[in-house]
Amino acid sequence: MSNSKNVLAAFFNHHAMRPFFFPTQTSQTLCRRSVLALGDASPSPRQRLLFTSRPLCATITTSTSSSSSSSSMPSTSSTLSSSSASSSSSGYPPPLNSSFDDRMRRPSVQVAQVVRAPTQDDINKMELDAEVVPRSELRLLVTDRAAEQLRRISTRENDLNVALRVSVDSGGCHGYQYKLELISERQSDDYVFSHPSLSSAIVVVDAVSFPLLKGSTVDYVTELIGSTFRVSENPQAKNSGCGCGVSWELKL
Repeated sequence: MSNSKNVLAAFFNHHAMRPFFFPTQTSQTLCRRSVLALGDASPSPRQRLLFTSRPLCATITTSTSSSSSSSSMPSTSSTLSSSSASSSSSGYPPPLNSSFDDRMRRPSVQVAQVVRAPTQDDINKMELDAEVVPRSELRLLVTDRAAEQLRRISTRENDLNVALRVSVDSGGCHGYQYKLELISERQSDDYVFSHPSLSSAIVVVDAVSFPLLKGSTVDYVTELIGSTFRVSENPQAKNSGCGCGVSWELKL
């Protein structure tokens, strides 16, 4: 309990200048998995690589609005078939039936290797109210599909230093929210992890956020609305958090 309070105090001190949100009915209504939920209102071209949108939503909307016309049915079916075929030929995202199977099947998870851990001097130089996490607690898991997506991004960007930064910010309908962004530079207080099989798949967490994320799983999920990186199975989170996969409540 005391350790959780210390972590919470450090987090509040770090975010002292930022507004803190408490869950309300309104905030829960506004909580959606979107660009805003990822913490970036107008993402750069690189940030758009964090998620991919599927055209299914637009197809369903078109089908609903024109359901009174019998001639629209073959067109809608053709559109869905075309979308599925396009996904199959490109290799990713997978077609609808396989994405459903993927979501039902537990992904292969690997314990990430610690590439670098900050020292207390590194943290102090950054003037952060945080303590070094013991080596025995430096645990972060990465799914194979998340690692593969990071490898693809690195290849596409022609950048061997590209990494996924995961941090915790105040906000969302449950008080806390995950923020994910693609970076090429590291900070001196960063914990750096790599997938054991794909060394180019790098995940970075800052010293303030890591105590709230240790033991979590970084995944890349495919659903009907698109594909995105997500933090799951966080031991510090109460229950499963919000259905959006971004906002969560701290377990005290």
